[in-house]
Amino acid sequence: MEEHYYISLDIGSSSVKVIVGEKFHNGINVIGTGQTYTNGIRNGCIDDFDIAKQAIKDTIKKAAIASGVDIKEVFLKMPIVNTEIYDEKFEIPFEGTETEINGSHIESVLDGIRDLNDVPETEVIGVFPMKFIVDDLHEVSDPKEMVATQSLKVEAGVIATSKSLLINIIKCVESCGVDVLEVFSDAYNYQSILSPTEVELGACVIDIGEDLTQVGFYERGNLVDADTIEMAGRSITTDIAKSLNTTYDNAEKIKQQYGHAFYDSASDQDVFSVEQVNEDGHAQFTQKELSEIIESRVEEIFFEIFDLLQDMGITNVNGGFIVTGGTSNLLGIKELLQDMVNEKVRVHTPSQMGIRKPEFTSSISTISSGINFDELLDYVTMNNYDIDNVEEETYEDVNQETKAKPYEQWFKKKTNKDKNNDAKASNSGTDNYSEADYDSDSQEEKPSVFKKLMKSLFD
Repeated sequence: MEEHYYISLDIGSSSVKVIVGEKFHNGINVIGTGQTYTNGIRNGCIDDFDIAKQAIKDTIKKAAIASGVDIKEVFLKMPIVNTEIYDEKFEIPFEGTETEINGSHIESVLDGIRDLNDVPETEVIGVFPMKFIVDDLHEVSDPKEMVATQSLKVEAGVIATSKSLLINIIKCVESCGVDVLEVFSDAYNYQSILSPTEVELGACVIDIGEDLTQVGFYERGNLVDADTIEMAGRSITTDIAKSLNTTYDNAEKIKQQYGHAFYDSASDQDVFSVEQVNEDGHAQFTQKELSEIIESRVEEIFFEIFDLLQDMGITNVNGGFIVTGGTSNLLGIKELLQDMVNEKVRVHTPSQMGIRKPEFTSSISTISSGINFDELLDYVTMNNYDIDNVEEETYEDVNQETKAKPYEQWFKKKTNKDKNNDAKASNSGTDNYSEADYDSDSQEEKPSVFKKLMKSLFD
């Protein structure tokens, strides 16, 4: 069997990341990565086109050199910004003709759902099937090779985003000389980091990044709802800079080196010096004093998340809370959330060599989404060389089940506060390659639903 490369592009607020991976045995084998820190992105949107474009170019170049792959097409990750999630149904008739269902039929029903979108200034970027119904008789998760005579129906979730936001991000990416093969929303991507038990019982994924905290809730095997909070790692760093009277850059270094999100576990023996603004000399603080600042802001983020879940109508999180993203690197963040809720809590870090940091969760999950849809639609991405049969990636199960509890029992402590009703608004490979070393690989072109939808926008 020929090997297929999957390449994800994650344009985050603090850095741009590219992962080149291949589906291998029971997981994804990461063969090259690139990461470039940038200030050209804010709140999931392009803030400075030229700076963002250069960061994307640099990152693609780093990943290409590390992997030895000539990168021409990417799967683009979209943040959960200006996103709407809803359910739709669509059916294609066979009118009595015996038809063996294949990937083309599945693509037709999913395209039919995309075409139903009539909301002005929005574009559908994701249609994820919840179940297929063959001849109004059989409910299945994958109908390929089944024979139907009457119809194939799909009940699916739809993820739509702002057309303007999408166009600008795509324009920036494609100006770097690569094509966007498909777009995957983090709202769908995060499901791949959950165990079967978590996604069945009802789990909440919390991705705390630089500018945004993204929240997704999954139950009975599917995405229920997702949204964002514009409060994350940058808010914590700003609080530290103000409280310790230092620069933002110094505050970021202090956060990374001494930061602790749980006051009860922080040390009062760990002392550090801080250069002061508009004053001579340095001031000394303990980790415990720093933790008081950090805990206050992280608690506020979690309270906003609880309010957001309540706005979504979520009354139970029996599968627990899964925290990830760059800010989840903070010591004590798991312990703080455990102190606030009764459900289980874990911090997710990708298991692949070279990306064992929480900030790579979204990037590797985008590849998982690409593999899932390739298998469903019988697509091929990039052909490179022959290997044995491989299987899709699986993640370590977290089998601990928690007892169902109503929303008001989540908290062990919670102060009174007004609800924010506007809340819904490293490389694995080595650098032994030079740019001249990697050859162009032959590609079997994959039909791009995204390109068909967006072609008219760029003409």
